[in-house]
Amino acid sequence: MSRRKAMANQKPSQQQHPDALVRDDERLDERLNEGLDGRLHADVLDEYGFFKDPDLWTRDLALRLAAEMDIGELSETHWLVIDQVRSDYLDSGMLPVQPTLCHELQLDPDCILRLFGGPIDVWRLAGLPNPGEEARTYMENQEAPEGQGTPQVPR
Repeated sequence: MSRRKAMANQKPSQQQHPDALVRDDERLDERLNEGLDGRLHADVLDEYGFFKDPDLWTRDLALRLAAEMDIGELSETHWLVIDQVRSDYLDSGMLPVQPTLCHELQLDPDCILRLFGGPIDVWRLAGLPNPGEEARTYMENQEAPEGQGTPQVPR
């Protein structure tokens, strides 16, 4: 549930002023910038690198995460896929089917493997929460073999 929805469900005496949300976001930005080597702070990501709260996602955070994941600069095509995956999940709560997603975007059937190296990376970049053990294992098994998809650079 978004912070604004949660706020609407609170009693008037418990509600925060909307400006308090901005101040909280500013403090979050400060904590993110304090991270070692520009790494995203543990307040935002879980132990598997997924966003704890999709409402915290921003394009800037996606860019920083892409750099950490050695995906490199995100092109318009990357953003097209990221935005669609994010939209599909927020609308349905489900993992989109890769070939269908790529077809809907008029891209080649392996667009996710080619652009991101696999669905788990686009899921993370889209700022989505941990999909659970079964879906996470499925996505991990869909990663591109070495030499295909996004180049795997030693970290």
